[in-house]
Amino acid sequence: MTRTALLLSAVVLASLSGCELLGGGGGGGGSGGGSGTNGFTKGFVFVRKDDRNVYAADDADLNTVFKLTTAGGARTPTLSRDGRTVVFSRVVGADTELDVVPTRGGTVSKVLGSSAVAKNLRLPVLSPDAKSIVFTYDEGTSSAIGLVNTDGTGFVKIAGGGSTSYVGPSFSPDGATVLVAFGSTSSTLTQLERVNVTTGQAQNVVSSLGPEAMVITGRAVLSPDGTQVAFDGRLASGATRVFVMQVGSGAVTRLTDYPSDPNASDSFPSWVGSGTVAFSSDTGGNDQVYELPATTVKGSGGLSLPSAIEASYGPN
Repeated sequence: MTRTALLLSAVVLASLSGCELLGGGGGGGGSGGGSGTNGFTKGFVFVRKDDRNVYAADDADLNTVFKLTTAGGARTPTLSRDGRTVVFSRVVGADTELDVVPTRGGTVSKVLGSSAVAKNLRLPVLSPDAKSIVFTYDEGTSSAIGLVNTDGTGFVKIAGGGSTSYVGPSFSPDGATVLVAFGSTSSTLTQLERVNVTTGQAQNVVSSLGPEAMVITGRAVLSPDGTQVAFDGRLASGATRVFVMQVGSGAVTRLTDYPSDPNASDSFPSWVGSGTVAFSSDTGGNDQVYELPATTVKGSGGLSLPSAIEASYGPN
């Protein structure tokens, strides 16, 4: 069955039954796993807004949803390149932590907790070999990019802090660098830079987000082939939309638009292969995940996952 047919089937079945199958971790470690195992090989991991837990849905049956965590507080899960591991940040009271859990279910393991010098840990991504995690954190009044091994050792700052802020790392295909949103503060991210994860050396990629996007509001994500960037940007009206940039030329097109719902907000883009972008949207008053071909200009998208936000797709 084609991917389009699978998506349509998921939407129809969800609307008819309104139900789901839950599975998840067999262990209960760290912050609590789910209840069982699943056969995830490729698809989405995401969060549900009502309980803030991590879920997985495989491409083979997007209508069957597996619950990977139970403790709540989860944010921005992303997949390892082999599709076996999910890394996510979690709010625990006034603190934050980075956790990992197998996509097929298992123990949730805490990797790193916030500290006096590294607060608001967020937007983590696993290195291509899944041995380390690069993430954003707050250092004083600015944001920095840090790295930690998946066993919790070796935390270091890569770049940012002081008078500059780096947010939302996305690994290059070779894993040597990360693309990050850059600005003087975490709320004025108007440029993209490439940062070497070993040396911390930064190189400007673009200093303009095009004629419509004022700032990046969440993250910028490289396509699997490294030729395109998808990012969520704020318009002059205050609404947020998803944009696609060509790395070579810097040309930017607006991917999403809702003429009848101008106040809708889109966020957290993720690549589905190198030709399709998935994203979260609250258009119509519902938090759901949609997909659009990356070549689309001002489209509204096809529904992929109902009742889902902050979805990440893989392996690509």
